[in-house]
Amino acid sequence: MKEDRLTLKELIWLFVLGCFFGFLLETIWYFFKHGVIINKQGLLYGPFKPIYGFGLIIIVLVMNKYKDARLWQKFILGVLVGSAFEYFGSLFQEYVFSTSTWNYASFKLSLGSRLYLPYCLIWGVLAILVIDIFYPTIKKIIRVIPPRIYTFSSYVVLILMVVNIFLTMTATLRYSARINKKGETNIFWRIIDEAYNDEYMKRKFPKMRVIKKD
Repeated sequence: MKEDRLTLKELIWLFVLGCFFGFLLETIWYFFKHGVIINKQGLLYGPFKPIYGFGLIIIVLVMNKYKDARLWQKFILGVLVGSAFEYFGSLFQEYVFSTSTWNYASFKLSLGSRLYLPYCLIWGVLAILVIDIFYPTIKKIIRVIPPRIYTFSSYVVLILMVVNIFLTMTATLRYSARINKKGETNIFWRIIDEAYNDEYMKRKFPKMRVIKKD
């Protein structure tokens, strides 16, 4: 196996760490910008923001092939990869879940409503930090963890994350459906509606907006 090839277990931990540090980044950024702390979770359970988890995986998968490129080349590639991911992530959320978590339409340097130029540049900086510092450090840490513990913990975390993501997606779909007055008689949907009602979803995801359909 080539050393540069990512394993499933590495992907699992990249996702989890990306989710966690993305949550921290957004929480701290929002605090410094607005002076208040709000819930920036992206999943129902735990301090995780999945868009950063998937974003970290994509950045590593793409940029690991160009880790020896010049700094400015990695920056440009990071801007392009990160911005494309953010754009299509926004589209995916809107058309699959009928929700929106970020909208830059009122920003002076926005590129449409889905991208904001300064944040696009930040993707470039983050990409360099990830491929030059973060990912190599993670690989060094993994090498010193006993293989059995590493394998066991990886698959336990995978199961927990899959359940968390499934419940979050299901609850979001139902939340959007309720706002758009789409009823359901299925017993599973009724259980979801009771466990994750509108008040709960608004409290859990205060920045998420449901897109109302005619």
